Amino acid sequence: MKKNTLLLLFALSLYAITSSAQATFPAHDSVDINNITARILVHGDMFWDPVEEVASTQFPAHSGKSVNFTSALWMSGYDAGGTLHVAAQTYRQTGNDYWPGPLDGSDTLTYATSHDWAKIWKVNKTDIATFLALTTHTTTNTPPMILTWPGKGNTYAAGNASAVLTVNTDMAPFVDLNSNGIYEPLLGEYPAIKGDQALWWTFSDNGPAHTQTNGKPLGVEVHAMAYGISRGTLMDDVVYFDYTVVNKSANDYHDFRLALFDDADLGWYFDDFIGFDSVHRMGIDYNGTNDDGAGGGHPHNSYGVDPPQMGMTFIVLPGDEPGAYVPLGNFDYYNNDASTIGNPNTDTQVNNYMRGMIRTGQHFSDDFQGAGIPSTGYDSGRIVNYVFPGDPSDPTQWSECVSNNNPGDRRFILSSNDFTLAAGTSQHIVLAMVVADSVGGCPDASFTKIKIVADTAWAEYHSEVAVGVPNTVQTGAMNIYPNPAHDQLIIGTSSQSAGDATITIYNFIGQAMNVPIIKGSKGYAADVSKLPTGVYNVLYRQDGNVKTSNFIKQ
Repeated sequence: MKKNTLLLLFALSLYAITSSAQATFPAHDSVDINNITARILVHGDMFWDPVEEVASTQFPAHSGKSVNFTSALWMSGYDAGGTLHVAAQTYRQTGNDYWPGPLDGSDTLTYATSHDWAKIWKVNKTDIATFLALTTHTTTNTPPMILTWPGKGNTYAAGNASAVLTVNTDMAPFVDLNSNGIYEPLLGEYPAIKGDQALWWTFSDNGPAHTQTNGKPLGVEVHAMAYGISRGTLMDDVVYFDYTVVNKSANDYHDFRLALFDDADLGWYFDDFIGFDSVHRMGIDYNGTNDDGAGGGHPHNSYGVDPPQMGMTFIVLPGDEPGAYVPLGNFDYYNNDASTIGNPNTDTQVNNYMRGMIRTGQHFSDDFQGAGIPSTGYDSGRIVNYVFPGDPSDPTQWSECVSNNNPGDRRFILSSNDFTLAAGTSQHIVLAMVVADSVGGCPDASFTKIKIVADTAWAEYHSEVAVGVPNTVQTGAMNIYPNPAHDQLIIGTSSQSAGDATITIYNFIGQAMNVPIIKGSKGYAADVSKLPTGVYNVLYRQDGNVKTSNFIKQ
């Protein structure tokens, strides 16, 4: 079991939930195409097994070592009358704000409908390739997840326990070959997934109960896709989470916030630190010592010496523009206790944490006076939007490692800035979980590796957006060397044809770089000597083929 101090509370709370209300749904599946096995659940929470209360997200995949424990979207906003509305999810101990399924015309979700939609649809790119190779499509030769995919109008849509679903609105995305807005798999239409493997599900906050926060529901519906990419590169250490939040209520919400709650528990849960990287809008969980689990007798899911680091990075936020990305609103945390900086118990306390405040409404402040920080004139106790934003390898920056904090069971919150979510509108956000292997803990921890993996995740996502090329159209292999590169990068493919190639190099936020590229006998030579250090994406187009790959500039 994960946290012995919570076992009795969990058991009693679970009894109260199941005896006084309708039971939650156990449906789950995992993104497991690369180095991370990430469990997804239908109630808006992720990464854990709520029945056994154990971590179920592993790095390396299937290793038994847990890289994250639980996570969920949080959101809040105020209606025209100034009334607070909140939706959140943690461990199901006191209830649930989110339930699987879409809202109906009256902005509600019944238990019966939630039961039918308590399913996760999982599709691999190879499934789609097999499907497209068929000359005719029937109900027997079409892969079940493609046939039952909950695209708008699909007469074969099926949910939990094969329940027949009526899908009258835009739900799961699909390739609409005849542009009629209806998903018709027997005509050769198929799910529009991202990555090499994708999971799709939907959940809403005005369902059978709203007992996590006991606040007023927002009336929002969330369409979610988690996906992974397998390339044998750092992309294998990334899982994406793509959310569309739809306001189905009649309320125009102001000061609306979208946030991610994460209880990472990197291996053993009681020796963790957290940190923040503002460039990547990323919360980081790392080890307070270089021997994860030593204080707990090295449980089976711990990493031991030289543990990895885990980060959750907001790649897309409301207010982003091409090449211009808004800063994160707040990064803060709370501990697993009942103190003023402990577990939130009410909708107001959840809202406070999303806005840079502790449970009492007092803002987080910075009183760090580490090495190289002059005490004279230092503004002790100044209000801050981000806690622990420094790299732990730098004694002049504010980090838990440098501050000599006591490691513990941290939970962090990454939150957007305020925006307006009008009735009938939606917002799109994209997160990624990234893992850097064998980094180590304090006193030698550094964020260099985790930032490179985050660069990779950003580059992959934004290069596809910038050029409008989904990764599903890549063909063949790309050969790039040396990697890492210092001055020159050679670019070629396994099947070059006579036509000239068009090659573009993008940075991690999708901006095209001005890099001289010359065709030679061994392929194309790119002069990368003037590029700043970081991770870049190469887009290679030739005779209708499109290939992408990443490289590191040192």
